[in-house]
Amino acid sequence: MKKKIVGSYPYTNVLFSISAALFMIALFGLFAIATKRLANKLSSGIEMQVILEKDLSESDKESLSAAIQNFSFVSKEEPPQFISKESAAEIMIESTGEDFVRFLGENPLRDAFAVRVDVGVESSALENVKHELSTLSGVYEVVYTKSMLQNIRGNMRTIGIVVVVLSLIFFSTAVILINNSIRLALYSQRFLIRSMQLVGATQMFIKQPFLMRGAIQGAIGGGIASVFVALVAISALSSMPELVYLISTKDIGFICILAVLLGTLVVVSSVYFAISKYLKLKLDDLY
Repeated sequence: MKKKIVGSYPYTNVLFSISAALFMIALFGLFAIATKRLANKLSSGIEMQVILEKDLSESDKESLSAAIQNFSFVSKEEPPQFISKESAAEIMIESTGEDFVRFLGENPLRDAFAVRVDVGVESSALENVKHELSTLSGVYEVVYTKSMLQNIRGNMRTIGIVVVVLSLIFFSTAVILINNSIRLALYSQRFLIRSMQLVGATQMFIKQPFLMRGAIQGAIGGGIASVFVALVAISALSSMPELVYLISTKDIGFICILAVLLGTLVVVSSVYFAISKYLKLKLDDLY
């Protein structure tokens, strides 16, 4: 008859369940990071049109461009882009299909700067930016698309709610899966646990080998999940290089470390509470 080792229980099935659950959590963690970063980029890249007074000289336009760039809220990654009234007319004619310049006999548009600002999507902050830009010499008007901002704010709220709800669902599902796997595995050890209790072993002495094995399994499960998550993430970055703006190698490393720590914590907690339950049961309840 094979002798049971204290702290041992079916290893392969439990490890597979732990790894699968942690892989699911880690993969969704990367998705949540990418989604949050995408939402931040959408909210921090609002474009304003700084429309200029007529008949400004080239030196006046250069001075105005420099003055605009001096504002802290103006994006440093994308400097103001000058749009001549001729270019603006061509864009409008192409989009509408109507040559309004020929119809009117002149081009009514003005030169402008397309300025990207990083102040979020709150109306009060954007209105303050609009006011500051409007005070510059040579500026006729500052405009931005308010309807687009309403859509962005609505989308950000929706994304936030979806990410939070899915996070809770994924985490709860993973914890339940791991906990049930541990409890089923420890079921085979219930009589050994009771035998140790009957000969006078303390609760902590009984729990210790199970907790140590649980910590090792949790860490190994987290490590296996981390390897697969890293492979999936690297493969995605290789096939879609633009994802580098949403997910970095630091993010992947952080998620992998978190998977190992979370695996250890969840498995140890599940083992602790499962053993505590068996220690409190009466002998008749073990059958």
